Amino acid sequence: MKLHYKGWGYTRIHRHLLKNGFEIGKSKTTVDLIIKKIKKRKEVLSQPIIDGIGNFRVEMIEF
Repeated sequence: MKLHYKGWGYTRIHRHLLKNGFEIGKSKTTVDLIIKKIKKRKEVLSQPIIDGIGNFRVEMIEF
């Protein structure tokens, strides 16, 4: 993610990782998928925690 935040594209990151001995898939899009997963995880985990139950209304409908 550090390289992504520096503005590197996923193709350049993939070449850099392969050159430095990291075990990563052969496809360049592997890095793109990993970046998307990390962003999604960060988005989900940064949601505010809601304590308790808010105001709501229940309506009974008879048939």
